[in-house]
Amino acid sequence: MYSITYPCRVAVFVVLAALPLRAQHAGGTVTVTGRVSAVAAVSAGSAARVVEGDARVSARTDGARGLVVSVSGTRGGETRLELPIQLRSNVGFALTASCVTGGAALSALSVEVSDAGEFVHPGAAGRVVITSAFDGRPGARPASGVGPDLSSPVTILTGPPISMSGTLDSPNNMIEVVLRVVFAAPPGTRGWHAELSFSATPHVGTGRPTPSGHGAGKRE
Repeated sequence: MYSITYPCRVAVFVVLAALPLRAQHAGGTVTVTGRVSAVAAVSAGSAARVVEGDARVSARTDGARGLVVSVSGTRGGETRLELPIQLRSNVGFALTASCVTGGAALSALSVEVSDAGEFVHPGAAGRVVITSAFDGRPGARPASGVGPDLSSPVTILTGPPISMSGTLDSPNNMIEVVLRVVFAAPPGTRGWHAELSFSATPHVGTGRPTPSGHGAGKRE
């Protein structure tokens, strides 16, 4: 089960990039200057998938930039999930994650990224930089050792501007991130829960997107 609750959110990237404005009139010439309003947001994607084990999953937004995913299980052993989330931004951004658990431990988290929409800057998905410990793309070196420590927020990826236009709810101006998550509960456990929190933070100074094929991190 994967339920999503959205508060009312309206943010047009084209408009935000032009506000606030002021006009100056001198000798018949009008000069218009503006200040970019940086926007970065994370939201739930398609339904979560329970690959192994038994779990209930729900998601809710936490303001305009945050997402909280709640997971609960009824027995011990490993539970493997795929959690699709969506990212939109008009500037460079970082995505951070944290996790609290009760009765289970987060034993693995990996990330894959894909394009999703005609109003995404060309090559944006290929220029996303995934923190090596969470890189789940084909050919990446798998994480080893103990499970990730997400007791406090950790940056799992950074990226360039994504959205060329649209709103925070437009279906064609975002990239999709699929998180593969593994929780482990001791044998005999009758109930456990976990909460994953994600936050997208804008970074205005990361520069403009480069044309497709000329950005770092391009994959063949």
